[in-house]
Amino acid sequence: MAKVVDLSSPASRREALRMVDVEHPRSHHAMLREIFDLERSWREGPDSGESDEYEQIYVAAFLLFLIGDPADSCRLYAAKFHTGDMDLGVGFDAQAIFGAGRHETLRWLSEHGYADEHAHLAEWLSHAEDPTIEDWARQTRDYFYSPDGKLLLEGL
Repeated sequence: MAKVVDLSSPASRREALRMVDVEHPRSHHAMLREIFDLERSWREGPDSGESDEYEQIYVAAFLLFLIGDPADSCRLYAAKFHTGDMDLGVGFDAQAIFGAGRHETLRWLSEHGYADEHAHLAEWLSHAEDPTIEDWARQTRDYFYSPDGKLLLEGL
């Protein structure tokens, strides 16, 4: 039976993110989706995500990227391109959308009726891949995790 994890506050979600092994995040896939969605709602909510946990959505997105499920691409796409939160729209890296791979993500979007997202991301890939997705993944891991895999996300 899966352990029940408290995700009711930004602080509790930060602690839940610490439980995820950056080398093997797949066993926490459902929880990471939930954290990502809660973090997005919190950022777009009445307090606009005002606190020291503002980077948690980026950690959750990175871990979803590592899992590489193309079904997460719509969730990640919406956070980047369909948000009312300016900081999220600007600060969220589109590279996170492509955890399944460039072609696999675009194929999944096309096959599942996401024509607008497919077209927009295909265009984005043709012009805006700086840094490359692979370089972005390395830089993001180094930013959020120590070499031994410890999450460096601390409260301010």
